[in-house]
Amino acid sequence: GVGALAAVFDIGYAHGPAASRTAWSAYAVFVLGMVGVPAASDVLSFLLAWELMAIASTVLVLADHATATPVRAATLWYAVMTHLSFLLLMAGFAVLAALAGGTSFEHLRGVFATGPAASVAFVLLTLGFGTKAGLVPMHVWLPRAHPEAPSHVSAAMSAAMVKMGVYGLLLTLQLLPNGPRWWALLLLLLGLASALYGILQASVNSDLKRLLAYSTTENVGLIVTAIGLGALLNGAGQPDVGDVATVAALLLVVSHAAFKTALFLGAGSILHVTGERDLDRLGGLVHTHPYTAASFGLGALGATALPVTSGFVAEWVLLQALVHGDGRTDRLIAVILPLSMGVVALTLGLGLLTFVKAWGIAFLARPRSERAAHPINARGSGDRSVSMIAGLLASGAVVVVLGFLAGPLSVALAGAVGVRGVASTGLLGVAFPAVGVQLEPGALTLLALALAAPFVAYNAVLARRHPRRDTALPWGCGRARTSPRFEYT
Repeated sequence: GVGALAAVFDIGYAHGPAASRTAWSAYAVFVLGMVGVPAASDVLSFLLAWELMAIASTVLVLADHATATPVRAATLWYAVMTHLSFLLLMAGFAVLAALAGGTSFEHLRGVFATGPAASVAFVLLTLGFGTKAGLVPMHVWLPRAHPEAPSHVSAAMSAAMVKMGVYGLLLTLQLLPNGPRWWALLLLLLGLASALYGILQASVNSDLKRLLAYSTTENVGLIVTAIGLGALLNGAGQPDVGDVATVAALLLVVSHAAFKTALFLGAGSILHVTGERDLDRLGGLVHTHPYTAASFGLGALGATALPVTSGFVAEWVLLQALVHGDGRTDRLIAVILPLSMGVVALTLGLGLLTFVKAWGIAFLARPRSERAAHPINARGSGDRSVSMIAGLLASGAVVVVLGFLAGPLSVALAGAVGVRGVASTGLLGVAFPAVGVQLEPGALTLLALALAAPFVAYNAVLARRHPRRDTALPWGCGRARTSPRFEYT
């Protein structure tokens, strides 16, 4: 789905080397590799699809090397890290294959490996998949490669490719079940550190695409936090709450795919019409490019987990897992749960700050540069390319639609990994009977509309009775007589 939306957007977006036959062919191979990774049923086919995905994405990152000097250095970083990931995976699977006497995943599942060899395999696979997922400290390629790649490629890499690393971590836990507790703690630590570091970096960055890249590290960190929490609670004899955490991880995967596609395509549209990635040189684009503003705004709502987006549903489920974990008989869990909740809450707050900054500075106020004041592809009051508009609006709409489909989506994801105790209720809401919680996004929306309707009607009546009058302001109130240099950055 991500690959299709990005390709539709790219029809109107691509120009120069990024529109060449080589780039389009590499993109098709890239998507094929991403489809092949979860379809593989043995180590050899898995690594083949993995390398296909890695090589094709490297070609795509390199697409604009002739016109942008930083692209080569970014591609080198990406190539080194992605092949380090491949070597770590090959070593980890080699350890498991030696123990199992075969390379099919069925052979590997039947080993139930324990002891030092299993721990070595787990660490190697976790580092290999964590590198592709962009976990700290293996994240170094993300803020370098994403800003320099064509924006539709950045969308596919961030929204879909890093999830192959998440899939690999889930696969590792399936191949190595019932591992020692420190395995879950390692995942939890990597996840929390990545979430906090990623959003801190995003909150202070003014390069829009680099901000989104660091945000991906934060989002993947939350996903891995949920995976580690699920493994920890399952090992502590709390499978019901562990299953809630697992569903939260999968919902976070899907919601991140939706809103990060909208955000990167929106950033690509901004770059396409202004040539700028620096937020401090943007502004006022809501007037000339409303479709971009709408799509990016919906993506930002999802990224900040505000109702009723897919991000809200996913992070609500994660918080339920943290709230309902029982630490009364386990001191370690009693310490970890509130600490984890504090980190998650902090990332939510900083995420809100980050995306209010990104959307507000990019689209509101007055243009801060000549390029923002006169975007090259502005035509009247709308965006120019039909395919770009289609990609933007479709990706933004998915963020909201998935928020309303909380129940069916959760049930489908739970069924994919054999998790029970999830039900669809009411207006497509979701319920977890084992822990006694329920969420109804549709009912929340109807309630909000019912509460807002009287205020809207009251203001409409006032507006008719008291028409607007334009008067010359004797004092500019910090706005009318200032230059864009006085605006927030």
